[in-house]
Amino acid sequence: MPEGSVVLLHACAHNPTGMDPTPEEQWSEISRVVKVKEGKLIPLFDCVYQGFASGMGNAPQDAFSIRKFIDDGHYYLLATQR
Repeated sequence: MPEGSVVLLHACAHNPTGMDPTPEEQWSEISRVVKVKEGKLIPLFDCVYQGFASGMGNAPQDAFSIRKFIDDGHYYLLATQR
């Protein structure tokens, strides 16, 4: 990927597949890969379905990926809606 590429990540309720990465294992690996490419890849989280993926309106659970990137020291872009 060219330097400065934006990588679209669905925070939860991945569209169109509905398949979410596992919280610890897969999101950790995604974070690691983006971190290795820091400055070259810009993560953009699409978070429009937060609160729906858990099936119980558990917004904190659905925001795991975003919190993971914060904890891992990433800079990122975030798109959401009210």
